[in-house]
Amino acid sequence: MRPDELSALQVDALREVGSIGAGHAATALSQLVGKPVDIDVPRIELLPVSDVPHVFGGPERLVGAVHARLLGDIGGSVVFISDREALLGLVDLLRSKEPGSSKALDHDREGLAVHTATILISAYLAAVARMADLNLLPSQPSFAFDMMGAILEVVTAEVGLKVDVALLVLTRFKVEDETTDAALFFLPDPDSLEIILGRLGIV
Repeated sequence: MRPDELSALQVDALREVGSIGAGHAATALSQLVGKPVDIDVPRIELLPVSDVPHVFGGPERLVGAVHARLLGDIGGSVVFISDREALLGLVDLLRSKEPGSSKALDHDREGLAVHTATILISAYLAAVARMADLNLLPSQPSFAFDMMGAILEVVTAEVGLKVDVALLVLTRFKVEDETTDAALFFLPDPDSLEIILGRLGIV
């Protein structure tokens, strides 16, 4: 099922799923940092998987990504992506450091970034599962700091190149005066996309 095969009502329903999932992720982040987290969701878009790299400036753009497979009633993947500066800023936020304190993504900082992204992914999937009455969990996550195109190739290969559609949730988290930009790509396989829409009552 490609984006151009979906009705306007189906696209709106999936965007609503994205928005509610982002709200749950913001709540999870607030609990992690012990401070209120505001959230801007400037972009929720359903797009072909081939267009995903261009969201971050093209397939050669270096990004940090945390990837998990979908386990349970549906198949596919979910990927949390942020550029290097934003990822380091998130780590500083979680360590109660001044933004810009972290200059390199060492082992400890990478572990913290993966842990945080996994919690955000889990919160997002919990919202989707609740809305669509699904049993849905993320697999053990993997981390990569690589070119956007290379990361996408790995993700699509792991799900058998069956994924055509990505639900993009481009989000800005605000904690006090600091902001962190991140994107979450929800990539259900074609059968799973139909299951989600069916559970939402929009077929």
